[in-house]
Amino acid sequence: MKTKPLYIVGTQRNVGKTTFCIGLISALQERGLKVGYTKPMGQRVSNIEGQNIHDDALVVSRIMSTTRPESTSMAVPLTRGRVEHEIFDLDSPRLADKVVTACRCLAADNDVIVVEGMGHVAMGSVLKLSAGDVARIIGARALLVSGGGIGRAIDDISLCATFLTARGADLMGVVVNKVWPEKYDRIKEATTKGLANLGIRSYGTVPFQECLSCPTVGQVAQQLGARVMCGTGSLTNRVGKVLVAGMESNHMVSYLRDRSLVITPGDRNDNILAIVSTFTLVKGPPPPIAGLVLTGGYLPMGNVMNLLVESGLPTLQCSEDTYTLAVRVRETVFKITPDDEQRIAMARDLIGKHVDVDGILEGLRE
Repeated sequence: MKTKPLYIVGTQRNVGKTTFCIGLISALQERGLKVGYTKPMGQRVSNIEGQNIHDDALVVSRIMSTTRPESTSMAVPLTRGRVEHEIFDLDSPRLADKVVTACRCLAADNDVIVVEGMGHVAMGSVLKLSAGDVARIIGARALLVSGGGIGRAIDDISLCATFLTARGADLMGVVVNKVWPEKYDRIKEATTKGLANLGIRSYGTVPFQECLSCPTVGQVAQQLGARVMCGTGSLTNRVGKVLVAGMESNHMVSYLRDRSLVITPGDRNDNILAIVSTFTLVKGPPPPIAGLVLTGGYLPMGNVMNLLVESGLPTLQCSEDTYTLAVRVRETVFKITPDDEQRIAMARDLIGKHVDVDGILEGLRE
C-alpha cells in the first residue's frame, strides 16, 4: 500500500500535536501498518548518540518501540542563533533538501510516514520553510490540529487553511482537540457543520482530559531544575493545580485541595507544618496535596525539616523568589515524557475513540 506522507501542523502552539501523533501512530500500528515518524525542524534539541533529535520525537520514538536515533533525527535543528545566521546566508533549497531526504529515508521501510511540524503553520517562514512549504516539498497531505471551541476555533482553522493552501500545501482536513467534556456534543456538531460550510473536512473532535495537562512532581522538578529534598518515592504524584502559599497558615489550609503543588518560602515554618499535617492526615480522593516547592533557597530548620522528611511529602527546593518561581511554573508547558505511561495510554485511547483514523488513512492513499 503506497501512501502520501501525513504532515501534522497546529493552528497554534501547544494544541496537542505530539499527543495526537502518539495516538494516531498507535492506531495505525494496531491496523498492522509500519509507521515512520520524524520531526524535521524544531528548537528543543537533544543530542543522542551524535544525532540531533527533537524532545517531542524522543517521546514518540519510544511509543513506536524504536531505539534507532537516526529514525527521528532532525533534518534542520534550529539551535540558538541558527535562524539569525541563516537569515544572512539563506539557502532555502539546501535546507529543503535535508527535509526531503529525511522523509525519503523513512519511506523505504514504512507503510505510512507521519511528519510533525513546528508550533503553528507560519513557523519556519523566516527560512522559507513554513508548514505549507514543507508539506508541499515533501508531497504530503496536511492535517491541522486545532484547539477546542466554535467561533474562534473555526476562524483560526480558516486562517491557517488559507495560509497552507496559499503556500501550495494539500490540506486534508482538521482534528479539533481539547474540547471541554461538558460542551462536547454541542461543539462537535457545530464545528463539523461550520467547517463543512467552508469546505473543510473534520476528522474528529477530541475531548479535553485534565490528566493530559497535569505533570507529575518529578516532571516539575526536571523542568525547573529543582533539587529534590525528600519524598522521592512519591515523585509520581500528579499535580492538579498550583497554589502559592503566602498567607497565614490558618487561612492557607482552606485552599489545600485537588492535588495542589504548593509553593511557599522555605523559611515559612508555619505554612510548612500546616502542609505536612494536611498531607499526612487528610486523604482523598483526590488527595489535597501532590507536592511542595520551597523557594528562596531556604530550608526549614530542625524538627520541621525532620517532620517533612518523615512525612514522605515530595519536596523540591529552588533558589528563586516565590513570585518568580510561581510565574515560571504557570508558564511552563509540561509535555508528555517517555516514562509517563498514564498519559501515553490516555493519548492512545482518546485518538482511537474520537478520530476517524480509517478516513485519514484512506485520504493518504495515492
